[in-house]
Amino acid sequence: MATGWLGWPPDMAWRTPMPELFLAMDAKIEWAQMTNPFGTGKTKTKTDKPSPSSVADKLRQALTGRQSA
Repeated sequence: MATGWLGWPPDMAWRTPMPELFLAMDAKIEWAQMTNPFGTGKTKTKTDKPSPSSVADKLRQALTGRQSA
């Protein structure tokens, strides 16, 4: 994920702690949603917390072995 989807070099991907990797993935998803020229069909307010993608949740569950709370 880090080298492909995030575009990081391999040495940086190996040295990055998992929580930082998850934050980077969530930020990438949020950025992609915000810059989507076609929109999502729903409007968000500032009080709405952006939900992470199901892909990021599934990856997090697989790597940590825990269910999200």
